[in-house]
Amino acid sequence: MPSCPISTERIDERAARIVGLLVLLTVAAHFLHPSILWLLLLLLDFTARSFYRPASPFARLSRCIVARFGEARIVDAAPKIFAARIGLILTIGALTAWGTRETTLAQTLLGIMGICAFFEAAFGYCVGCKFYTLWRKIKGKN
Repeated sequence: MPSCPISTERIDERAARIVGLLVLLTVAAHFLHPSILWLLLLLLDFTARSFYRPASPFARLSRCIVARFGEARIVDAAPKIFAARIGLILTIGALTAWGTRETTLAQTLLGIMGICAFFEAAFGYCVGCKFYTLWRKIKGKN
């Protein structure tokens, strides 16, 4: 595995996919029943996964679920952390747009997040991780 300037941590890929599903379900819940509470839940979780990983509600729940199903599939955590930070930026943008009554912008940002979460949950394809790889190449680290 390539060296990682952000983190030496590793995570279970299956847990990351469940987190993606939880994000997708939260975004869908917001579309079905618009409420700032869904956005605050996303803000809490993305903040925790970006900076205080053990405290993330979605990560804790996903670890409980995958612990029941065999051996872990370990992957580098740095791209996932980077993706969580992108999710945090999208969430802050959606919250700001929601607060200024720019609901179309908020829904667009959440739609982008939902699509990315769907790819993670359904296929294990992390869009944010691809941006991480690009960022590292631009920075000359790979």
